[in-house]
Amino acid sequence: MKRLLLMTGSIACAKATSLISEWVKQGDEVKVVCTPGALNFVGMATLEGLSQQRVMTSTYQTGEMMDHIHVSRWAEQIILCPATANVINKLTAGIADDVVSTVWVAAHGLGKPMLLVPAMNAMMWQYPATQKSMATLNQWGVEVMLPDSGQLACGENGMGRMPEIAEIIEQAEQQMKGVK
Repeated sequence: MKRLLLMTGSIACAKATSLISEWVKQGDEVKVVCTPGALNFVGMATLEGLSQQRVMTSTYQTGEMMDHIHVSRWAEQIILCPATANVINKLTAGIADDVVSTVWVAAHGLGKPMLLVPAMNAMMWQYPATQKSMATLNQWGVEVMLPDSGQLACGENGMGRMPEIAEIIEQAEQQMKGVK
């Protein structure tokens, strides 16, 4: 399986790296695309070491100007995890101003399974624009996992926690079974 993991800047990036490890262990090829914000939470060496692939961090890397198109065509499944309120709202507004949003927009409409896994503070999750964007993404055929409720990284309790890795892996597998 060729999986494309898109990561945005959230403390949940640390947890999301386990997805790479698990998928590689089961024999999947995993490519990672991440925003500069994601690199504030997890290092490039970790992402490259786990995926055994070059990590895409910019749409403007010399010699790789069309990689946002190529990688979206390469993938059999696209997973955006963790998805911040920022990227969720940008996607529905059609804003593609970083490598993750550019790859997502380039991939949408190809008929590939797309799974979005939100992770954020409860107030950011409840924000009206975020909720509207989530409904819009569902209407557009994007499968969205609801976040868990519980203790958040900020110390508050509420809905916004990234689901457990095993749940995400199961959801991704179920999504692919529905495609075959």
